[in-house]
Amino acid sequence: MHIIRQAETADVEKIADFLNKAEVTVEGLEEWLDYFLLMETEADQTLIGTIGIEPFEKVGLLRSMVLSKGTVEDILFLIQQALKLAKEKDMDAIYCGVNNHHSIQLFQLLGFQKIDMDDIPQVLKESNAVKSVFAVDKSHFMYIPMNIVNK
Repeated sequence: MHIIRQAETADVEKIADFLNKAEVTVEGLEEWLDYFLLMETEADQTLIGTIGIEPFEKVGLLRSMVLSKGTVEDILFLIQQALKLAKEKDMDAIYCGVNNHHSIQLFQLLGFQKIDMDDIPQVLKESNAVKSVFAVDKSHFMYIPMNIVNK
């Protein structure tokens, strides 16, 4: 059984170690820690998954989704919890960069839609994380408006 909870200041080192092992870099994690979720084992609180939303005014960018072990259901559940958090924080929409067919299908299951690069909000285009997605061949952006997400 897994527990999903919001990250706290005391978790920063634990998160950084976990993400480094997965070779995922996180710039400015402390700045958006309030938008970061952890998936831990119920038995011993071992960190097995993370997902974060980097906020940009009223929109957010999904970041640092890493699952060390788990099922497709675990991934879907983790993303759903991040969307609920975004809704609680009064965000208007969540964006994500995907670079393979399976990821696109997974996000479409949750209600995400493909979006043309030109239609991405300007505030997101200025983000280093978004610029790095633009640099990857075959990357697509997807988004979900918060008004279709249930609390």
